[in-house]
Amino acid sequence: MKARLFRRLFLIQGLWNYRTLLGPGMLWALLPLLRSEYRNDAEALEAALERHSGLFNAHPYLAGFAAGALARMEVDREPGSMIQRFREVIRGPLGSLGDRFFWAAWLPTTILLAGAAGLMGLPAPLTIFLFLGVYNAAHLVVRWQGLEAGWIHGRGVAEGLARMGLPDHAERTGRGGVMLLGLVLGWVVVRALDPDLMHTGTAILLVGSGGFLFVAGILRGRESTGWPPAFILFVIVALFGWGWISG
Repeated sequence: MKARLFRRLFLIQGLWNYRTLLGPGMLWALLPLLRSEYRNDAEALEAALERHSGLFNAHPYLAGFAAGALARMEVDREPGSMIQRFREVIRGPLGSLGDRFFWAAWLPTTILLAGAAGLMGLPAPLTIFLFLGVYNAAHLVVRWQGLEAGWIHGRGVAEGLARMGLPDHAERTGRGGVMLLGLVLGWVVVRALDPDLMHTGTAILLVGSGGFLFVAGILRGRESTGWPPAFILFVIVALFGWGWISG
């Protein structure tokens, strides 16, 4: 049943509307479980369908936390009023945390990662595969772990959500993105150099600008990643060597 619920969560936005937002999608995801739990009690089933058909919203990647917890609460036969209250309380945190991590940090950082790899000479098909692989790996893991945490903790799922540490991961990922941005911009500036300008002030300005972007990205990124400067320098030299040879 849990695997079926997990599969259905991928389509939770399919019934999205301005009035109840993700409410119908959440009901559709929980429907097999509700029918199984209340198969001998039509009145209880009708009440469950009614309370899960109302307004609900969350980030789609974090909806598993709510789905797992709601499923556990239904299995444990918790009062309908408590289930309804939980639905109202949980939707705010799941929306804001998901937006902060996935849309504001993870998505732009993985785009920059793929862009940096492409600029360094990685073939286009592999660059696309790199982006899709890295980006989707994160949200698949979060989807499943969220459902597991909700199922285990029930209405105490906040403990599992806190243990995942998404705000801290968002901060680290965002700063890692700043480092990648410095690398990408520095690389673009340096590769834009014209050999005929190598002994002019323009060349010095371009090299200086590129170097500044690299250093700014490294220093800012190191604050959160905790990577030692020597390791970061090694990665940069390796990428530059690869890109220069392939270019």
